[in-house]
Amino acid sequence: MENERKFPLILSNFWLKVIALLTMTIDHIGLLFMRGDTYTVFRSIGRLALPLFCFMIAEGAIHTKSFKKYALRLGVMASVVSIGMIGMEYIPAFGSMRDYGIIFIDLLLGALAVYLLKQKKWYFKLLAILPLAYGILSFIASSLECCGCHGHILWFPFFMRTQYGWFGILLIILFYVAHLLCGVFIKYLSGLSGVDADLYKGSNIERHALNIISVMMLAICTLLYYICTKMMPSKYVNWDIDIQLFGILSGVFILLYNGCRGYNKKWFQYGSYLYYPIHLIVIYVIFALI
Repeated sequence: MENERKFPLILSNFWLKVIALLTMTIDHIGLLFMRGDTYTVFRSIGRLALPLFCFMIAEGAIHTKSFKKYALRLGVMASVVSIGMIGMEYIPAFGSMRDYGIIFIDLLLGALAVYLLKQKKWYFKLLAILPLAYGILSFIASSLECCGCHGHILWFPFFMRTQYGWFGILLIILFYVAHLLCGVFIKYLSGLSGVDADLYKGSNIERHALNIISVMMLAICTLLYYICTKMMPSKYVNWDIDIQLFGILSGVFILLYNGCRGYNKKWFQYGSYLYYPIHLIVIYVIFALI
């Protein structure tokens, strides 16, 4: 079975991460404009970041040799950002960020759900519902607080909430499901062609199939999130949910993914984690000085 990496499978994990970091930065710059056309354009571009991060988290949770180390890195970053949010809430010199949640909690819980689903015993698989339930509760707490008629929701502190409620966690789970569905497709294809299913492993055919199914999962999850949020009274939604639909466009990059790690030096591996708090501080300082 042909296994050369040819166009259009031209993007490695490294390039997906670079694109995700770049679009995330554009999103956060746009956030400080607060309103107007610039805000809309920047935040629309920024919607591409989360699906790419979720896709890479699913890939990482599936292929990592040490889930404990993988989860530890995400957990440390979630703790650092959480402490920073507490400081910005209670130190008068900073502005509050209680409405934004902590993206690393989304990613950590999504990775944990994938890890549990990978286990052989059914009761471990069943536990994967807990990370998703956490995201749902976080979504409810943020929505009630956004309304303003319930005050601060103390039963779910702002520094423990996910940034996207249940959306990011479910998306990571569905990217894992895409791997399972791809396996089913390859077995079906093997039956039609008479070619042993093992010969498809690592091939362009398998990679294309997995990428396409992953984009389908992205579209389903995004539309589900959009519909559920649109069904809520507007007072419970703290931003323009229509913009979130632009996240489906990140599927273009997923379709170009070749399944390879690419450049992965230690400085970049850990620097990509540290980039999140550092770029927020730099953007905040620049806008404060302007």
